[in-house]
Amino acid sequence: MGRKDSRSRSGSAKRRGPHLTLDRLPRIIALLPMQDAARAACASRELLQSWRHYPELKFSAKTLAMDGQHNCIQGQMDSYIKRIDIALQNCTGGWVKRFRFELQFFHELSAHHINHWLDAAIPGIEELTLELPRDDKMKYKFPCKLLFEKGCSIQSLCLYSCAFHPDQGACSFRNLKRVYFSLVHITTEELWIFLYNSLSLEHLELGFCHKIACLKIPCTLQLLNFLRVRRCNMLQIILSLGDSLQLKHVNISIYPWFNLFEYARKQLPTVAPNVETLFLMSANEAGIFYPLIFQPHGRFLHLKYLELVIVGPRNYGFGYQYTYLVTFLKASPVLETFILHVESAKEPYPLVINPKYLKNHLLPEHCHQSIKHVTVTGFCHTQELVELIFYILENATSLQCLTLDNRIRGFEKDLVACITQDAGTCDYQEWWKNFGAKEIILHFFRRESYPKSYWDAYCSYVAIRKYIIGRVPSSVELKIYQLCLLMKLYPVFQR
Repeated sequence: MGRKDSRSRSGSAKRRGPHLTLDRLPRIIALLPMQDAARAACASRELLQSWRHYPELKFSAKTLAMDGQHNCIQGQMDSYIKRIDIALQNCTGGWVKRFRFELQFFHELSAHHINHWLDAAIPGIEELTLELPRDDKMKYKFPCKLLFEKGCSIQSLCLYSCAFHPDQGACSFRNLKRVYFSLVHITTEELWIFLYNSLSLEHLELGFCHKIACLKIPCTLQLLNFLRVRRCNMLQIILSLGDSLQLKHVNISIYPWFNLFEYARKQLPTVAPNVETLFLMSANEAGIFYPLIFQPHGRFLHLKYLELVIVGPRNYGFGYQYTYLVTFLKASPVLETFILHVESAKEPYPLVINPKYLKNHLLPEHCHQSIKHVTVTGFCHTQELVELIFYILENATSLQCLTLDNRIRGFEKDLVACITQDAGTCDYQEWWKNFGAKEIILHFFRRESYPKSYWDAYCSYVAIRKYIIGRVPSSVELKIYQLCLLMKLYPVFQR
């Protein structure tokens, strides 16, 4: 009996596991998502006490229990305001470090309530997010003075749909490391004041800030590492008034901005001489006006990752000389990954491509020893784009993988639906099994109402099979992503 009792006691002790002290519970609860931490608080008094020390507080339609509603129903606003007031009153002891006010559903919220909440929340916090309704009826003016007086500890600031007007000489944001502004009313001069006084800034994102005409990076931003600019329609130029030696990640997607790629080739090497990853998206790339002879405006000596996006479709006659992108490759001696995204243009391209007409500037003259991975999505059967692929295959001596993707989202499903409807069948497999000739599919492609992108996808697949596959060295892995239906139709069209 004694042995059994001792075994049972030792077994129960093993099942109980190590004893957790009360001082460890807040640390464990802090690692959980906020909803899970709130549920755990209902289990015991100790967990409830730990929940009160949870470092994040988020006010949104979900956390305020709006029952799936995304707009505040008339007559219920006072109830939600009281919930926020009570929650802020219970935040004592300075445990909360991250506040998120996602209030886009409050369309008639007064500035008085927002100021009151910020005044209670800002002292001692490290991260602040304020998202307001995205309309022009109310443009809340963020209290920069409050941020300066009580928000010295803030390291991350995210603002959506408000106004931000810092005063000259009366503000200092010395601890700010990360800033994200979206739909924020701030002028060129005000942004300059803000950046000049943010000495510790490492991460800057600007989106839909349409009052900024010039982005000036002051010499005081010695720690800036990441820059992203999206859809700031009035922005015309980005200037660096110092050596941004730490700026290694640049992401710019601006349109309309005429010939962004040309601007980036000339100016970015001076703005960010040590950039390592570069992403550019533009919708107004003419390309036809670019010089085809490489002119060394500056080099990206540390660039390893380059991703370019050409947004379309474009009108007839507004073509793009993809071979101009060779200048990016020549200016990047250590580039390892090159990705190009292309949207189909409205200009019709011939299916027959003559590889003998390679332009002289694309003949082997520059060895790219670092390029290992090249990807082209939205690949189309244009002479210029095929020439660019030829150039890469002939000059990228260390190339390991070439990926060509001509898929169209939803293509196969929509095309099959049209074909089966024309053939009078409901099942695609049945239609394909009984398909003995190509008249039906040819009729579908030749009629005036067929979606042009379907035919372009097929022609792109033909161009890959006919002109590119034979040029790929055996040491290079070729990945082709196309639709299964196109692979089946290719031998049908070749009969």
